[in-house]
Amino acid sequence: MVQEFFNIRAFPRVIGAIDCTHVRIRNPGGDHAEHFRNRKSFFSINVQTVSDANRRIQSIVARWPGSAHDSTIFRHSRLRARFENNEFGNFFLLGDAGYPIGRFLLTPLRDPRNAVEIAYHNAQTQSRKPVECSYGIWKRRFPILALGINFE
Repeated sequence: MVQEFFNIRAFPRVIGAIDCTHVRIRNPGGDHAEHFRNRKSFFSINVQTVSDANRRIQSIVARWPGSAHDSTIFRHSRLRARFENNEFGNFFLLGDAGYPIGRFLLTPLRDPRNAVEIAYHNAQTQSRKPVECSYGIWKRRFPILALGINFE
């Protein structure tokens, strides 16, 4: 797994790419319905996954309303606790700017200014593409995830 991520853009010690996607749902109603309205103004569940370099999902959290921020989901996840307990050793996850940079989670630079920062930024963003691609594959294979789920 580490070698496969390294093969993408020579980014070392990466074991997964993390991101979230919104799965559209119908308005669930009730007192907490607005918690499910996301920043794009539709109702959803915010689903976090970690993919390997071959776009296979290795971890999934599918229990947060659409208004939950990606970093909140990760902060409360079992996966984060496992990283903090050093269960994965000296390895990293790659995330987008929706996550805070940390000792086991690397994010892109906001404004790379020199050759080293640009190289890091480019390698980081290219190496996390498998998780983004996995969502496209997932939603094409199971169109209900893109079109919406009706709860009744």
